[in-house]
Amino acid sequence: MNVPDSKSGVGATLPGVRIPPCPPVYSKKACDMKQIFFAQKALIVKDNKLLMVRKSKHERPNPLRWDVPGGRMDYGEEIDDSLVREIYEEVGIKANIGKPYYLGQWFVTRPSKDGSGEPLEMQIVAVYRACSTAATQFDNSKNTDSDEIELIEWVPINEDMLKLNLMKAMVPTIKEFIKDFQAGKIEFPATI
Repeated sequence: MNVPDSKSGVGATLPGVRIPPCPPVYSKKACDMKQIFFAQKALIVKDNKLLMVRKSKHERPNPLRWDVPGGRMDYGEEIDDSLVREIYEEVGIKANIGKPYYLGQWFVTRPSKDGSGEPLEMQIVAVYRACSTAATQFDNSKNTDSDEIELIEWVPINEDMLKLNLMKAMVPTIKEFIKDFQAGKIEFPATI
């Protein structure tokens, strides 16, 4: 456990472990410019295909890259309801939300909205969840401006998926997903 020495401000030393000094205290403005968000992503499978979305050419920071439906959780939302909402907003279908499958993260830097010139740095921690659906038709008319989805497709689950222009954070997820799916190691919820 990191317990700083109150006299020196240096972290305590445990047998075999050197704990670094406590980080400097950031100003409120600096803390506001660095944020952590929780997101969920849906690995929706039907007929040995994964539902994937391609971002539009205007989407920052991943234009024309492939992803799976999902997004950040809003304050006060229930965990499952958050992913149900994101799926419905992005692809217009209802899905059964299953167990967490994979944990990933990525970093995004965006220009400031307050005109200060300080960029907003975000760390997004995402849980990828195994999901199922009976839906056959998509409807992206409910996309919000932040969704910026250009294309929705069922993609066969095989190594060819890695040839898609995937979001960089998706590559390790998809590699693991292909391997585990083909080995039958992923538990999906019953189809609704």
